[in-house]
Amino acid sequence: MARLRPLEHTLNTRLGEVPYSKKLSSILVDIPLILSLIVTLVFGLFILYSASGQSDLMITRQGIYVIFGIILMISIAQLQAKTYQDMATHLIWVAISLLVIVLIFPAEGYKTNRWIDLGFISFQPSEIVRLILPLSIASFLTRKRTRLLLKDWLIVILAIFVCSFLVIKQPDLGTSIIIIIAGFLPVFLAGFPLFYLFSFFLIFFLMSPFLWGALKEYQQQRIITLFNPDVDPLGAGWNISQSKTAIGSGGISGKGYLEGTQSQLDFIPESHSDFIFAVLGEEFGFIGILFLIILYAFIFYRSLKIALNSKSEFGRVLVGSLTFIFMVYVFINILMVVGIIPVVGVPLPLISQGGTSMLIHLLSFGFILSIKRSNYDIN
Repeated sequence: MARLRPLEHTLNTRLGEVPYSKKLSSILVDIPLILSLIVTLVFGLFILYSASGQSDLMITRQGIYVIFGIILMISIAQLQAKTYQDMATHLIWVAISLLVIVLIFPAEGYKTNRWIDLGFISFQPSEIVRLILPLSIASFLTRKRTRLLLKDWLIVILAIFVCSFLVIKQPDLGTSIIIIIAGFLPVFLAGFPLFYLFSFFLIFFLMSPFLWGALKEYQQQRIITLFNPDVDPLGAGWNISQSKTAIGSGGISGKGYLEGTQSQLDFIPESHSDFIFAVLGEEFGFIGILFLIILYAFIFYRSLKIALNSKSEFGRVLVGSLTFIFMVYVFINILMVVGIIPVVGVPLPLISQGGTSMLIHLLSFGFILSIKRSNYDIN
């Protein structure tokens, strides 16, 4: 009987009878990363419940997006990178088409031309673009084995500015900045020459007066308010003043869950979306903020580790880009809420209310996990 055990083990393995832990690890790819994402999402739902004025409807909708997003993330994680690497280059045309469609046929009932309404669902194309852009650029720049030519870089830069221009026309200054960052991150990670980089910044500096004139009046006012919030304390400076007051009043341990005065009495504008970090600071204090930052840092560490361990240039560029884009969202939102940068309308990842943004972030992590699967050929 002892001699039959190796044969029995071989047959069982071939029949798919592998240990449950290995099956789970194969499906989830990176359990620590997924667990940290789930903890952040659940923590976000608790904060959102308070920030929304205990709205059961908003929490239910956000919870549905969270569950659907996790399913999409795990589904994308089952793919090998080679199944979408070549096709990804052409997705840039999908991105540009969506941005043109939303300008021509905007959804009714919204203040800006940022939404497409299909009846059963509405979404922001600009959120989809900031995932498509690094995916298609990473594929385009790594498809060649030879050295990239100047025309290759120019094609990519043109695509970035076309997408950014179309987003500004919605108008959406914050997302247009994210689009530029999302486009240039894979460019830099793919080895963009420093000479071209300095030339770009020089051109941008020389064009800054014209760019300032292209901004709408309320966008200019936001920048002016950054340097002097007291210039319009009841108007453009209200958001920053109230958010700083809320965070400062939270102290070390906060006022307690659902006990925030600034948030519960609606002194903080958009407390459920762009300024939800202020609600966290007021009710959970420095300890709550530190807990969230630790979660973000761990997510960044696990994702960056996948990028550094990638066996392909496409994997390194894509995962590095998606990881840094996620952290750019974190830093922009936090710096905006505490008044270090102008108010640009960027939500806090995995925490703020917003279905499209939530799904795109989780899809991004799906591609990150997919690259890890490709690295280790997990089956």
